[in-house]
Amino acid sequence: MALTEEQIEHYYREGYILVPGLIPLASVQAVLDVVPREVRGSGWQSRTFVHADPDKDAPIHRLLVEPSVVSAVESIFAAPSRVFYGMLAVVPAQGGTGLPWHQDNQYTHLLGGALNVFIALSGITPDKANLWVAPRSHLLGRLPSRDSDLYGGGYREAVTSPENGMPLPTLQPGDACIFDRYLLHRSLRNETDEDRYAYAAQYQSENTRVADTGKKDPMRMLTRDLRQRWLDAGVYE
Repeated sequence: MALTEEQIEHYYREGYILVPGLIPLASVQAVLDVVPREVRGSGWQSRTFVHADPDKDAPIHRLLVEPSVVSAVESIFAAPSRVFYGMLAVVPAQGGTGLPWHQDNQYTHLLGGALNVFIALSGITPDKANLWVAPRSHLLGRLPSRDSDLYGGGYREAVTSPENGMPLPTLQPGDACIFDRYLLHRSLRNETDEDRYAYAAQYQSENTRVADTGKKDPMRMLTRDLRQRWLDAGVYE
């Protein structure tokens, strides 16, 4: 599912693009069938893709190589992609808290094409820790940040919150928001009685480099190579 030129222009202008129904419902259900459904506590919970052991939890991370996702990403890059990061993200019901305003580049700073695909695995209403974005904040470059007090550290928080932040509309399973790694985004509390399930699939262009070293990261596999690996391993039928 390659994006249209109009969608790509919106992505570069605003820093994000909503793509309803990007992921087939069968693929969403295949992930839900294998993820832990017993969520405890009130904090953000995640299951991340391990580059050193790419076959670990492969059925959970299968959306990283979903053809429609990869096609959309590579139509933005106009180049092959590498898998940078993958994360199943669960915000528990009845007050579970998401993450504060931040840019993904406030973690590892990447130079070149790099983006995040936020995929709804459940219906996500504005009061269910939906994603918020700050349009055009990607044009500001890498902004000052600090360690967040949430969850005992390990997360970044922008020093200054944007004035134009807005929540996404209600997302249905399979809907996606693709956004630039410089875009400010956050999620608030889950005030509903249902856990919020989403997947964050992050990619970099084939020739993207790490700002601190100027080097490519050899651990980041080409997306096509990871897909073939999992096809050979029988992760997919």
